[in-house]
Amino acid sequence: MVLDPIGWFTSIPDLAVTGAANGHLIRDVGTAYLASAAGLACAIWRPAQGAGVLAVAATFMAGHGIGHLVDIAEGCAAAPGGTVTDWLGVIFPGVVTAALCGWSLRFRQT
Repeated sequence: MVLDPIGWFTSIPDLAVTGAANGHLIRDVGTAYLASAAGLACAIWRPAQGAGVLAVAATFMAGHGIGHLVDIAEGCAAAPGGTVTDWLGVIFPGVVTAALCGWSLRFRQT
């Protein structure tokens, strides 16, 4: 997404039905995914101190997933009921990240 946004866009079959590619937006979202991945890695490496960085990662991941759910509910999604990319590439990772964030709170040191 960051290094070749248009190439990435054309490699995902579901995306063609969403409209034209916007390289700048794709890079921005790719950067947010990289930041989220860094937060997840930090939380795995240091679970007792990871709740904060995991919360930041979950904010993007879950927020992005919620945005896709809203699009589906409003009928604005690329396909009725969403696409495989919506469900497996955005919504499911958002749910998992939010769940991990909630679970990690039990390791938080006060």
